[in-house]
Amino acid sequence: MSPIVSEEYKENRKKLILESALKCFAEKGFELATIDDICARSGMSKGSIYNYFKTKDDIYIQLMNEQTKANFDYFQEHFKTISNATEKLQFLFKTYREVSLTEDFKHLMLVHGEFWLSSSRKKEIRSIMLERYQNVYKSFVIAILEEGIASGEFRKDIDSSVISTIFWTYVDGICLDYAVLGTEYPYCEVFRKTEEMIFFLLMKRD
Repeated sequence: MSPIVSEEYKENRKKLILESALKCFAEKGFELATIDDICARSGMSKGSIYNYFKTKDDIYIQLMNEQTKANFDYFQEHFKTISNATEKLQFLFKTYREVSLTEDFKHLMLVHGEFWLSSSRKKEIRSIMLERYQNVYKSFVIAILEEGIASGEFRKDIDSSVISTIFWTYVDGICLDYAVLGTEYPYCEVFRKTEEMIFFLLMKRD
């Protein structure tokens, strides 16, 4: 008879796999890192890992989902004290501008960039990535922009879908460039100029 294990035990084992996998992905790259590498890093057997995840892709998707939830929980908590759309958008820029400084975030962006490219060759994974982009990231910024339009902060003729796409294109690109190029890349200044550009598109002009 198999031993009974608690949900806490299962969650701790799952967390260990995810933490080990992220380190392996960051060190070797997503494509080169193997389940064997994750086993060695975590001290768990292949069988134990396959009890929780079917594939390496599944491990990454879980990592991505947890990071996404943590990000947007953080934003929503801070938005409780922010009364207008302008300040919410400024807070997003500030958050991404500052988080880019950490080594953990740089590793995460490199892994994300590699997985994003590889997902384009896998129909099922691509669908998951597209759904996440459209229904989580893009819709989140669209809601802020629509709030700003309704309150009169932003121009009524802007295309919130296009502006949201521009926002995430720049944020992803800036963070990935910095992750690759390091301190040679002027990320703070690029972020500031991007913020100025976005608000120039949004704000009313006489």
